[in-house]
Amino acid sequence: MAPGVFAQKPEKGNVTAVLGLSPGTGGNTVNTFGINGRYFYKPDIAFVLGLGGSYSVDVNNYAENVDGTGDEGTFTYRSRYTELNLGIQKHFSGTSRLSPFIGADLLAGADGTHHKGEDAGTSGYIKNYSYDREAQAAQVGIRAVVGFDFWVMKGLYVGAVYRPISLILQKEDDTTTTSGSNGSTIKTVNPGGSYATLNTFGEVGSVRIGWLF
Repeated sequence: MAPGVFAQKPEKGNVTAVLGLSPGTGGNTVNTFGINGRYFYKPDIAFVLGLGGSYSVDVNNYAENVDGTGDEGTFTYRSRYTELNLGIQKHFSGTSRLSPFIGADLLAGADGTHHKGEDAGTSGYIKNYSYDREAQAAQVGIRAVVGFDFWVMKGLYVGAVYRPISLILQKEDDTTTTSGSNGSTIKTVNPGGSYATLNTFGEVGSVRIGWLF
């Protein structure tokens, strides 16, 4: 196959796109998605726009008796996260197919958790007991990015991204918990707060597949 069929790095004005989805199955599920677009202002400079998120469900079923008989209770953990990022990348010459790059992202995100128990607490079955806890938070931040694109063939590439350092500012809303037995419940509210986190250990990156338009 002719070499030209394989290597076609982006040129000025080109757009690339990445779409990823990881569905979960069964009672315990984790679903993640990511949409990422890049506009190459120059062959070695790209502007990035991305949207990503995750949703997970963990369902624990508890029986009244040790042998699994009797009534049943359920405790469910749900969590969600959505993120929007704007960034810039500097690409290096590499080889005819390989394009390493460094960059930086500005990001904004929101997450939430919801814990719900019906005839169950966090550790097991409790007759006529209910539990409901919900928390939400918002984040803004900046992070460094390193990665590479490897052009498998014309218009198609695979690659990887790693985020070695990030600074995140987070604001947590008040957390509300309602719990009780036999219809008598108590509601408590824990005040939220704001804090900053500097992550110097890096974030697990991702393997990607993308297209050139």
